[in-house]
Amino acid sequence: MTWDILLFAVVLSIDSFSAAFAMGFRRFSAQRAFSFAFSSAFAEGGATALGFLLGRIAKDLIVNYDHWVAFALLVSVGAHMCWEAYHHDPDDTTEAEDPRTHSFLKILFVSTVTSIDSLGVGVTLGLASKPIATYAIAIATAAFISTYLGLGLAKRMPAAFGSRLEIVGGAVLIALGFKMLSI
Repeated sequence: MTWDILLFAVVLSIDSFSAAFAMGFRRFSAQRAFSFAFSSAFAEGGATALGFLLGRIAKDLIVNYDHWVAFALLVSVGAHMCWEAYHHDPDDTTEAEDPRTHSFLKILFVSTVTSIDSLGVGVTLGLASKPIATYAIAIATAAFISTYLGLGLAKRMPAAFGSRLEIVGGAVLIALGFKMLSI
């Protein structure tokens, strides 16, 4: 596994970790935790593959400036992650204080929303003609693991930790965007 694949997988799983961390303040059964982790993995891997297909279709249309499109997508996704982390209010705990569990529909919704970054990265991978199966499997596996970690660590760490991780992840995506300019 190359460093690029590992880096993409880890960075894209930060959203899954952060969402699980935020939702982990409510009780989760083992079955619900598995459902959340599986849902996150499927959404992240699927969004990456869908983005890849869109990128491959668009590649022939924008072959002369595809590296600039990849750069713009990664930098904007990274900047958006940083912006969301910066504007997140860790003191907003009204939902986290509720002892009920989250519904399965909410888990599916959160998994889908957190995979939007993977769609943009998938487009970039398609434009760069990267091997999608390896990336999608690595991203899905990282999302599965990070969701479990987020749920497990929610009770042990302050809420601001998730926002800091998201800023680091956004910065890494921005750096990968600059790397795309050299391809």
